[in-house]
Amino acid sequence: MSLFKKHQFLVRKLHSFLGLFPIGVFLIEHLITNSFAKQGAGIYNEKIEWIQGMPYLFAMEIGFIFVPLLLHVLLGFIYLWGWKDNLAQYRYPRNFLYTFQRISGIAAFVFIGYHVWTFRIATALYDTLVNFDLVAQAMLSPWILIFYVIGIASIVFHFANGIWNFLVHWGMTTGPRSQRISGVVCAGVGLILLYVGLDALFAFVK
Repeated sequence: MSLFKKHQFLVRKLHSFLGLFPIGVFLIEHLITNSFAKQGAGIYNEKIEWIQGMPYLFAMEIGFIFVPLLLHVLLGFIYLWGWKDNLAQYRYPRNFLYTFQRISGIAAFVFIGYHVWTFRIATALYDTLVNFDLVAQAMLSPWILIFYVIGIASIVFHFANGIWNFLVHWGMTTGPRSQRISGVVCAGVGLILLYVGLDALFAFVK
């Protein structure tokens, strides 16, 4: 922990960087891939089959998704440990976003854990084919559907607000005006991704 405190500036940069690259890039790709469900089960299954047939897929998942994600989560929980909620004293918008960033991070962690177990780990263990029907069957439960709506919203907010934090931490938006502009842009990105994610999700609802 002393090493963490000694290099806290660099660690925070690494934490915000991982949230965008490669985790954020994968999030966008994943949402776009799921959007093929709107074109029907056949098209969606073709895309999933192509991805699952990629050479070195498992190695790429470990190196470019799971390891960066676990490191981002670990650092996030370290920050969460030292978090002190002061919304009652300072009720301004950026403080609300600071709090929601941490709440959405916890919700995203739970959601991603369930999603990865259900559609990646369990399917591999039991040799279950991942396709349109498997996802559609899961979404027959209204509780699972609601859980996915909340999960997608949490991830998208965490990512969009994380872009704003990244720009600040990396010195790209240093003044109040540039931070206001980036806030509007990030909110727009979040709304677009939320629409894409929920639109794809409801394509599985029969």
